[in-house]
Amino acid sequence: MTSTKWVTSQGSMGSLEGLSWTHDFYNDTNLQLFGPTSIMGRSVLIHKREENARWFCGSIIWGYSPSEARQVSLIASFHNPHGYAEGYVRMTRRHNWSVYVNPVGVDAGVKFFQSRCVAAGYRWNPYLIHLAFPNDRDYYERQCSPEVPLRCDVGDLSGRLGTIDLGDKRFVFVDRNLPLSGPHGINNRALVIHTENAGVDRFACANIRADDDIIKWVIIKKAPKFSVPNFMSDMREVLGAPKWFLAADLQTVTLSTDQQCVTFVVHFMGPSARRLELDFSRIIAGGILNTPTITIRGVYNDPDREREVPYRACGGLEEEHILEDYKSVSLWNLIAGDDTGGGSPLASPLLLPLLLPFLLLLQ
Repeated sequence: MTSTKWVTSQGSMGSLEGLSWTHDFYNDTNLQLFGPTSIMGRSVLIHKREENARWFCGSIIWGYSPSEARQVSLIASFHNPHGYAEGYVRMTRRHNWSVYVNPVGVDAGVKFFQSRCVAAGYRWNPYLIHLAFPNDRDYYERQCSPEVPLRCDVGDLSGRLGTIDLGDKRFVFVDRNLPLSGPHGINNRALVIHTENAGVDRFACANIRADDDIIKWVIIKKAPKFSVPNFMSDMREVLGAPKWFLAADLQTVTLSTDQQCVTFVVHFMGPSARRLELDFSRIIAGGILNTPTITIRGVYNDPDREREVPYRACGGLEEEHILEDYKSVSLWNLIAGDDTGGGSPLASPLLLPLLLPFLLLLQ
């Protein structure tokens, strides 16, 4: 086993060298579980000793019993091809961002600022934060800050958490005053990103929807030059899904003993996770998907888009030779259990008392 070390904000807590497994408890008074500096939603890394290279990682999540609590997850996905956030290469800084009261539609891809994201309405303020001078923007900005978050509108994310930079890196924020459910929750509303340098014009927007996560093991035939990343890319293209809605866990990839099949875990995420999982199974069984699973209002489907994939699942009734066998079986073969037509006997004489009354009813 490669020697490793466990490192926290307080320094080394010991080496994992020579251990095949370990189960330890540590007490760290500098790791916050709540508030703006919380470690929840972040990750733990195990490094190799050589060059401190990253080796294994895991996410930090809440640990609770389903009888005690439930997790509510929402997502605002900026994947509109006519939008202005996804794939934005040039780095822009200091964008204000807010939750607005209404969901958006085709206005999310409008070219002109004056008409973009107008369906979102106004900033979400269910607690009716009303300061002494409601029309004085400078006065509001002095009152609302990360140090005094309850003086901010619920939808004023930049007031509580600060501005964001686009095209740079990933960020994790913890907001103590952003309800995800209940009468004041932000579900089915819109997340609006404003123009750079703390501008007020609406740069991009996306609806906030429930974020599900369905986990499924898949078994795929290993064709020549098969790779899981290429497979997932082809599946996303047919399903119309961004990569944060459909992803494979590469740590789970294994080959069958005969080297003919590949097994791995796939995550179906976002508000359409269930439909993605169903259409995914349909495609790898040989089906054709005429319409992408993920559609966007105002965006027309490419008539030349791929509707099927060359990949197939290992085993099951989708195997072509098994289907051909079943097609060759006549109704009488089914009843009598005669497989002379090339098929397999699908019924036995014990089923005759059940099938004969059905045939009499048909007459």
